[in-house]
Amino acid sequence: MMEKSKKIKISQTMIVKDEEKNLESALKWGKNIMLEQIVVDTGSSDNTVELAGKLGAKVLYFRWIDDFAAAKNYALDNCQGDWIAILDADEFFSEEDAAKLPLIIEKADREGYSAIETGWVNVDGKGGIIDRYTQIRIIKNKIGLRYKRPIHEILDFKHGQYAYDASDELNIIHTGYIEETMINKDKRERNHKILLKELKLNENDPEILGYIADDYAINEHDKAIEYYKKAIANIPEKVDKKDARTATTYTRLIILLSLKKSTSDIIEICNVAEEKMPENSNFIYYTGLYFYNEKDYKTALVYYKKTFQKFETANGRFSELWQKNIYLAYAQYGHILLETGDIKNSVSIESRVLTENKKEYLALVTLLKAFLVSQVPAEKVYNYLQKIYDYSKSLDKILIYKASKETGYKGVEDYMYGMMDDKEKEVILKGV
Repeated sequence: MMEKSKKIKISQTMIVKDEEKNLESALKWGKNIMLEQIVVDTGSSDNTVELAGKLGAKVLYFRWIDDFAAAKNYALDNCQGDWIAILDADEFFSEEDAAKLPLIIEKADREGYSAIETGWVNVDGKGGIIDRYTQIRIIKNKIGLRYKRPIHEILDFKHGQYAYDASDELNIIHTGYIEETMINKDKRERNHKILLKELKLNENDPEILGYIADDYAINEHDKAIEYYKKAIANIPEKVDKKDARTATTYTRLIILLSLKKSTSDIIEICNVAEEKMPENSNFIYYTGLYFYNEKDYKTALVYYKKTFQKFETANGRFSELWQKNIYLAYAQYGHILLETGDIKNSVSIESRVLTENKKEYLALVTLLKAFLVSQVPAEKVYNYLQKIYDYSKSLDKILIYKASKETGYKGVEDYMYGMMDDKEKEVILKGV
């Protein structure tokens, strides 16, 4: 069992509505380190309130007024701890990170910080990482630390308040928001209504404009492009390197412009974005991807090289929008190297990709093409691939057979076919 901090008292609070499916995991992680757990209900119609009480939380009520900041500030007002952890019901810390939290809070408090910045990992229903950002969700219980803005609310830091960077030590795990929001039309419409209302008050706010563009990007691309461009026109001269919202605005605009094949606009936006956020690799990658899909491999190579240089220099940070497909991205890079004549480095990259993820089909096809161009004998290829694939497994044999047939590597194709039993041959004859 985790020990409670002897020096710092911690409150956990959250605002909820119809969260019975998430509530247990939302409260369980902090049960043994919290002075109190406060659940502020904004109008649940399921068993959220009853379940929260059974789990030992104190339940309070807040009449919903289309203002997430007001609800969170009400939650903060009712906390008694020295520090407050304010997470949503679909967020939690792992047991390992929860155990570290009291000591990190004590250190931040001792060094005079007012808040703690952590990692924030968005995961899908299978536990796969969708993206990763940083968030401030742990704050000192003091006058002046308040939330502002009715939606996509942010902490309003005053002069002299600083956040301790624990983004490499702690990660909030966030489950399914993207899928849920896409599916839940009512929630999308509610959020969009609040955003438009806020825009009337702050018509040049680049964050609000970016969030509205995100809504339109689902099925109104022209309107989304219009709002992303408005957002970019209002981005301040200096941008924090951790500003995920700004990076997302640049990146999603490039993705939409790619659908329209607006080459000059894509290059211009990417150049502006890189000047504002030189450590970020998101928009660089998607610019490179545009040229890759256009089969302009020479231009794509420039952007992919830059993407991976930035990625490796920053140890993977500031790459959250493409890093979820990192094996595919590296496989594309290897393919570009092959197409531009750098066979040696192409083989090296694709071999590394397959060692990590042998199901990355593009890497396998590219590797076989590189060996074929280099006229490597089929027997050597067969032995080389045996270091990565298990020839006793049907799927491994079928993958190599399919890739060798696609690339025209007859010798490897014959090797793999000769190793297959009748059932496996039947599978490939059906076109798998």
